[in-house]
Amino acid sequence: MKIKSLLVSVLLTSAFYGDLFAKDSSSINGIEQLALENDPEIIIANYIKAVGGKEKVESIKNASMTGEASFMGQSITIKTVADSENERLLQSTSVGGNVMQQTVLKNGKAQIMAMGQVQEVPDEMTTLLKTQTFVFPEPRYQEMGYALSYEGTEEIEGESTHKIKISAPNGMITFEYYSVASSLKVRTSSDATGDVTYSDYQEVDGVKFPMTLKIKNPMLPEALVTKMTSVKFNQSLTEADFQ
Repeated sequence: MKIKSLLVSVLLTSAFYGDLFAKDSSSINGIEQLALENDPEIIIANYIKAVGGKEKVESIKNASMTGEASFMGQSITIKTVADSENERLLQSTSVGGNVMQQTVLKNGKAQIMAMGQVQEVPDEMTTLLKTQTFVFPEPRYQEMGYALSYEGTEEIEGESTHKIKISAPNGMITFEYYSVASSLKVRTSSDATGDVTYSDYQEVDGVKFPMTLKIKNPMLPEALVTKMTSVKFNQSLTEADFQ
């Protein structure tokens, strides 16, 4: 959303009118400041600044991430390899050392493998998957066809957040919540994934990254807390990393 100025040009013809206009201008400036603070583009820009800055974020061409969780006595490993430079992505979930589900995007096509079955991902969903090849896709939302709107503030686990509605080209709706105090992303919510809450931001190669993810979904009897055990940027990746 382009930032629209709320200021009006005025001609001051006397000290009297100048004083009046100064008061009006002050009021308008306050309105403009509020509009800027509530603009999704500004909120996202502040988030990128908070995690390390545009230059640092844009320098990340790929990432290899591993997280560990425990669910109903089972050890779960979640692995992601994201390569925005070559539009490749691997997301796998292993239980007790066995891969239960895996999503692979490469050469413009995507597949989901689960319980020994392989399913081709429709082109529409493949396009959405491409956003996940970026570690920080937020600055690219609009160029990728996502519509953004500000939905006010909401308290998330005791923290005041800005709520942004993100409408994908296929109509899927996602809500993202950014801390008013720190500008960091606190939560992502959608019907597809449920609530994913981010915390314990730590610096990796000069960029802040959440090391704890809490997933709440109607399909899960309890929240799944994932601790990141490895986060690496700009590694030398091969085709084997996406198999």
